Amino acid sequence: MENKIKCFSEEHKDIDAISFCQDCKIYMCNKCENFHSSFFKKNHETFKLNKLEEIFTGFCEENNHKIKLKYFCKNHNKLCCGLCIAKLNKEGDGQHKDCNVCYIENIIDEKKNKLKENIKFLEDIESKFNENMKKLKDIFIKIENDKDEVKLKVQKIFTKIRNTINEREDQLLLDIDNLYNSIYIDADIIKKADKLPKQIQISLEKGKIISEKQDKDINLYSYINECINIENNIKYINIINESVNKFKNKNNVNIEFTPKENDVGKFLNTLKLFGKVSCELKGYRFRECPDKINTCRKYVLSGENKTIVTKTGDGGGYMGTICVNELDKSIEEHRWKIKILNSFQNSIMIGVAPSDFDICSSTYKTCGWYLFCYSSPPKLFSGPPFNYYNYKTDLSRVTNEVVVVMNMKKRTIKFIINNEDKGDSYDNIPIDKPLFPAVLLLNTNDSVEICEC
Repeated sequence: MENKIKCFSEEHKDIDAISFCQDCKIYMCNKCENFHSSFFKKNHETFKLNKLEEIFTGFCEENNHKIKLKYFCKNHNKLCCGLCIAKLNKEGDGQHKDCNVCYIENIIDEKKNKLKENIKFLEDIESKFNENMKKLKDIFIKIENDKDEVKLKVQKIFTKIRNTINEREDQLLLDIDNLYNSIYIDADIIKKADKLPKQIQISLEKGKIISEKQDKDINLYSYINECINIENNIKYINIINESVNKFKNKNNVNIEFTPKENDVGKFLNTLKLFGKVSCELKGYRFRECPDKINTCRKYVLSGENKTIVTKTGDGGGYMGTICVNELDKSIEEHRWKIKILNSFQNSIMIGVAPSDFDICSSTYKTCGWYLFCYSSPPKLFSGPPFNYYNYKTDLSRVTNEVVVVMNMKKRTIKFIINNEDKGDSYDNIPIDKPLFPAVLLLNTNDSVEICEC
């Protein structure tokens, strides 16, 4: 990009500037920079123009102002000069005439405090951002690998389909040949039959000639040989004649292929619709409320991925539901967070349930292992067949969220409350049945959200 900043020198005003002196507040071309450097040596701080974004000149950058910045506009969080705050609004002057303006010196303490906050924010976000970027890169690599894997599956399946179709085509063509040969015994029957009348005539004439000579003196050997030849010819004639008769009787046989051409379209449409590509968002989400459920125990799901559950039933008793996501036994540890969005008395239970947890039931047989958030400290509750209900004194009062940690290898469950890890609350959890994240809500409009952590 062409440099539009010119040298400060009147003699060099048409020459592009290459540097800036912070002390003199001037832009310089190559000649002026050499003179300036030799004259001031190392006393002045000079910057190359390609680093201009790091340079603060101290002068207003508004058009035609070019005077020193002395004021700070609180409305726009911007430094400005006297022309910027002038009451007269002329030729770009007075943009901040109606703003809350103070001297730069008066804003220093406020900016110092704000700078400390910003440094703390940047330090926090830097580590989190780097961690999130690493996760994002891992996710991107996994998605790319998954995409290639799915493509490979599609290619393998359709290669198999193509091979099967080709093999079927070859087999049908072979079947046609075999069927044809089984019906028409001799493929050359027409050519052979064309010669048959002539062979009959020749044999007939020879037979008459021999017959006329048989009462006369004849060569006995020659006579017998001719008779044998005629007999052999008759055998051949009979074979051809039989084949002709067979051919004649097959004139009502048709070789056909099914399905008919008009029916092929159905198969092609089926083939066109074969296979389906879908994308299922992974992550925790709750099961839909069954249609056939007691009215007092109804609930609704919301959130982009069905991650928020809210009790709508107005009857007493707990409403319970579990996630659609089974806790994978091959993964050592699962973590998820339950945020309490709304609760009348904090009468909410958060935990893990087995696969035979019955959403439609009011007893929740074999219902799982939970943290009961109502009391302080919270209680632990486990339904049948364990029937455990007791305080755990080292737990903290639940405010707005709980992290549940299920260790599939150690078969333990622990709850992290207010970022405090108090250790395992349950152990020896049976994992012979599939396990799922679960919640129980007591009051109408009680609402929680589940998310990964």
